[in-house]
Amino acid sequence: MEPTTLRAVMAALRKPETGCPWDLKQDHQSLARYLREEAAEVLDAIAAHHPGDAATEAHLCEELGDLWLQIAFHAQLASDRGAWDIHDVERTVVEKLVRRHPHVFGEAAVDGSDDVLTNWAAIKREEKGQSPDHEPRLLEGIPASLSPMEEALEIGRRCAKVGFEWPDLEGVLDKVKEEVAELQAESDPVRVEEEFGDVLFSLMQWARKKGVDPDTALRRQMLRFKGRFEAVEDDARAAGGFHFRRRGRRERPFLCKNSGHELQLRLLSLAQDHRAGRQVP
Repeated sequence: MEPTTLRAVMAALRKPETGCPWDLKQDHQSLARYLREEAAEVLDAIAAHHPGDAATEAHLCEELGDLWLQIAFHAQLASDRGAWDIHDVERTVVEKLVRRHPHVFGEAAVDGSDDVLTNWAAIKREEKGQSPDHEPRLLEGIPASLSPMEEALEIGRRCAKVGFEWPDLEGVLDKVKEEVAELQAESDPVRVEEEFGDVLFSLMQWARKKGVDPDTALRRQMLRFKGRFEAVEDDARAAGGFHFRRRGRRERPFLCKNSGHELQLRLLSLAQDHRAGRQVP
């Protein structure tokens, strides 16, 4: 009989005598890359998601299932060595959520989401054995695994809690313009990198204050760009293809002619060595 639960499937795949050779070879470290990849694919699915659209609903459901598989796989590894299993994972998070929501599952009263966050932080300190009056440094404990974009947002959120914040969106936008001007004025490579970082950090704070998820915004922009470029590519192929021209060892500009207009893109690559006039169908 075929298994009907993910836990049963994973147990069968990891069974020493009859399991899958590939699955039996894996450990937490070897699976880490797949966890990152599946999480990224979930984010892609969210960026492309349209509520109520059957295709994107099914795609998001599928990608969340793939991410769930990674969690179940790690839990099965732990179960194989007698440490814990998927039920312990679920029990742990259920207990944490109940404990940190006393206004829902207990008698505590709150007046808005700010009170919820205050209680959450106090309960978290208690769980760690810290005294109630313990005051951690404001930027302490930000997960090292966050992407630079996520870390920039979290830094901004924490600083805003203590009033270290622009009074309005216009102030943030003025800061962005100021940083862009400083970037344009620089020529030293080290300073250019620093100023570019300042521009990005300021943009992240504008997005945070505006309520825009920069990760989702960028993912959706790339989806739009891909769609537009594919349309240009289709026109180019219909008109004869891409025409490559070599100019020096490091620059590979190519000219794409289609329907009476030209698109010139610069390719920076040493890996390819196109002959002048080579045509790619």
